[in-house]
Amino acid sequence: MTKKRAGEKERALSYDAIVAALFETYESIYDIDAETSAYQCYHESDAYQGLHVARSGGDFFAALRKHVKQVICPEDQAYVLRMLEKDNLLAALKKEGRYSFVYRLISKGEPVYHQIRATIEPVNGRPHVLMGIRNVDEMFRQNKAHGEEIALMHQKEKNHMEAILASAAGYFEANLTQDLVLDMALYLAKDDEALRKELTAGGQLKFSELERWRYENSVVANRAKYARISNREYLISCFERGERRSSVEFSARTLKGEDQPCRKMFYLYQDNATGDIMAFCVVYDLTEQQKKEQELEKLENELRMSRIRNSTSQMQPHFLYNALGSIQEVLLEDPQYASELIEDFTIHLRSCIRAMNSDAPLPFSMELDNIRAYVNIERMRFGERLKVRYEIEADDFLIVPLSIQPLVENAIRHGIYQRGAAGGTVVLRTRDAGDAWRVEVEDNGVGFDICAYRRETESGKRDSTGLKNIIFRLDKVMHADVDIASTVGSGTKVTVTIPKGGNKA
Repeated sequence: MTKKRAGEKERALSYDAIVAALFETYESIYDIDAETSAYQCYHESDAYQGLHVARSGGDFFAALRKHVKQVICPEDQAYVLRMLEKDNLLAALKKEGRYSFVYRLISKGEPVYHQIRATIEPVNGRPHVLMGIRNVDEMFRQNKAHGEEIALMHQKEKNHMEAILASAAGYFEANLTQDLVLDMALYLAKDDEALRKELTAGGQLKFSELERWRYENSVVANRAKYARISNREYLISCFERGERRSSVEFSARTLKGEDQPCRKMFYLYQDNATGDIMAFCVVYDLTEQQKKEQELEKLENELRMSRIRNSTSQMQPHFLYNALGSIQEVLLEDPQYASELIEDFTIHLRSCIRAMNSDAPLPFSMELDNIRAYVNIERMRFGERLKVRYEIEADDFLIVPLSIQPLVENAIRHGIYQRGAAGGTVVLRTRDAGDAWRVEVEDNGVGFDICAYRRETESGKRDSTGLKNIIFRLDKVMHADVDIASTVGSGTKVTVTIPKGGNKA
């Protein structure tokens, strides 16, 4: 037997010894693979066997959602699901090494206090969660303080919710998966008699119908963004991308004929029992205090814009020096081509200087000239490996300077060039989408994993400052939205949606 196998056997024996030692005091003991979520129950007392909970399976957390309603007190079900949500559990175990909490389990029709205690151990090089469930009812009934602690916990959650809703004009819960509005009576906002009649007349209401009604009857400013952000499919896609919150500012017409500035927040989560994607929506009036906050945000945005312009001026020389060096090499071999490249270089340089000095929107046709100039310079270096196709259906709108060109640059440098000799194609599209202008930059390059990209940027492992700055400028100057879709091995598509609202070149 090799030393490696002997070590693995020794660890396994030690692990089994831990489990065996716990049998006497625990009613049930589970072994959960922290990576795959597969689980096995090592032990069940006679009392616990009567609950008929599956003893093994491929996903402990899915089985938990299935069985929680049949064995846990209704008042404690949401608490247990939250405490045993996989990410929360593993984060606590990695930080503290152990994890425990108390809940009530239904046994013979009566609530009985139980405690879950968990630890994490390596088994054959893989992390495993060892979880024990024991009956602590007698101890808890002798110590009322613990019961009061649970009551205080629920009261604390209630207080938090009341604080969130204190300044809300209206709020409701919706099941996005089933397209249903829940607790409709909650959404009886001030000065909203028309909506009140609508809700009370038709019984169950679809979420999409409610938002359509809002859009058609009361939204008077920032309509395009409101329609996009409150769209059911969009909110579901936000949740699937790992985004748990979405918001939009707009103005609503009141019964008095006044335009009331509002902020609508969508808090996204998943129902652990059904797997449905849910949304809790809160609508706030933008009070005087909030308006002051907006003024402060405006000042902060202006400061950040200034910093972005400064960083732009620092980033450009790297590309400019390389371009000049390449043009110098072409000059002796093909003077006419070199002259054309110098003209392209001048157009690009002029665009960079303009962006350094001002964020004032300019006609898209000028940004397009810069893009063509930049692409011509890049083709000088990479020849037929790079193909760019322009599908321009509209160019009579305004855009932030030097905002689309960097997206094309990203597509070329991070998408096409990574394919090596095979090269690839970048497509730039523009079109009139009714109440908005649509700009798309699509490539058939190497693509990337968006979820992994978000994790790495949030953790600081990857620098995404350039892209964040582009999105920030488009949002603050044009109220535009940027959507990124990518598939590893197939390519990337970036879509910029610019609401019209007077945006005309």
